[in-house]
Amino acid sequence: MKKIISYLILTAVFLGFSHDASAQHKPGDKAAGQTEIKKLRFGIYAPNTAFSSNSQRWSYIKRLASYVSGVTGIKCDGRAYSTAGAFSAALSKLDFAVVDPVYLTIHRGRFRILAVSSYGGGSRAPWALFAKSASTFQALKGKVLVMARAGGNEVSFAEGLLYGEIDVRKYFKSVKVVPDLASAVSSVRLGRGDAVFAPVQMGAGLTRVISVGTVPNAAFVLVNRTLPSDLVRKVTGAARSVGDPALGGFGGASFSGARLGRTKADFEIKRPKLLRFAFKNFLKPMEGSYKTSDMKEEFWLQ
Repeated sequence: MKKIISYLILTAVFLGFSHDASAQHKPGDKAAGQTEIKKLRFGIYAPNTAFSSNSQRWSYIKRLASYVSGVTGIKCDGRAYSTAGAFSAALSKLDFAVVDPVYLTIHRGRFRILAVSSYGGGSRAPWALFAKSASTFQALKGKVLVMARAGGNEVSFAEGLLYGEIDVRKYFKSVKVVPDLASAVSSVRLGRGDAVFAPVQMGAGLTRVISVGTVPNAAFVLVNRTLPSDLVRKVTGAARSVGDPALGGFGGASFSGARLGRTKADFEIKRPKLLRFAFKNFLKPMEGSYKTSDMKEEFWLQ
């Protein structure tokens, strides 16, 4: 009889424990051992985008954080950074960020790209070199080039935009660095510089000297890779719902980096005899038979 009573007591205890465990870990509940997410932190560093100022970038990231908070039920905070140094120092305290294309090209391994801005109609926007008065590239030799901040990579970015064929420091009198693209374009309009690289959509009122191809747009990225994947998906979906004229909304996660720096010295050796350039009237034509070529509008012969 005692054995039967002991068996019944042990069975009751076991069933009670199992009930408590199942109640604590219902399907969909936070996994055992997973730390509760009490706050999500968002940042933006994007001087090479169409925002008119850092305060506008701050306003956008605050709006994004507020929307995500409403979707997830988690408290969210947003901050804007005006320099690459300040942004880099804050990365350990961020969960998500909107990142400038030049910074992202250089530090891509630090982030997981979740969505890319569709400014200009796609993941890359057409850019050009604009001037206030000059109409040819040759006319800008010895003039002042204005560039938006790029974390100390302004000259490298300019040389990449020129397909690595120009030593920017030698060609231009100087490179003037200003806080962002809006400031750079405004400086040239006001005569405080002679030329500026910018998205085609921002060049109103200036002369388009040459087109320089496309530049990747800013991206929405994951900084804190320890966050649960279901939460990351939910935040990404929310971010795609918060648009802004300076970004054009967010699309897919495909990102190809910006061109940076000069072409290597063995460039001409590795190229075929017929060299193609992205635009005509860019450099002084090489000596040879290019003048008689049917393709002289697009090609130069070496």
